[in-house]
Amino acid sequence: MKLTKTQEKFVRRWGEMGTRWGIGRSTALLHGLLYVVGKGLTAEEMSEALGIARSNTSVGLRELEEYGLVSKESRLGERKTYYTAEGDVWEIARRILEERRRRETKGAMQAVEECLREATVEGDRTTAGKMKAMKELLDAAEIFARAAQSYPTSVFRRAIKMGGKLLRLISK
Repeated sequence: MKLTKTQEKFVRRWGEMGTRWGIGRSTALLHGLLYVVGKGLTAEEMSEALGIARSNTSVGLRELEEYGLVSKESRLGERKTYYTAEGDVWEIARRILEERRRRETKGAMQAVEECLREATVEGDRTTAGKMKAMKELLDAAEIFARAAQSYPTSVFRRAIKMGGKLLRLISK
């Protein structure tokens, strides 16, 4: 499979951005490739197009499936499995937000709550105050993330787009 220069550039940059977000480079490259080509590809086609090992492709595809960012399908008369990426960027954002919340926020909240309890027991008001402020932030983020997941993507999209307007409104 031959990618255009623009497709290659996007896939490469998507891979770089993924590493900054805590996603493995191969996983991000695979997602970028599937997203930009917009059609089903086999693991072999992806490995070849990206120049990555088949084992890295398998691991990356499994992670993308866990995130709900890719789906797989079988085609009649073929033994190969084809993978496609979610095409709606707003749905992609929702799924990534939920997975990051699930994987990261819970642990951070537990750590802050534990530190808050210990600081309170030790009588360390400064640290307890900082932990309380951090807990308040994490609680607010959790409430927002859960609310975002409970509404359809169209509502999530409108809410994100309204963010700047809302900030201007409440800053008056």
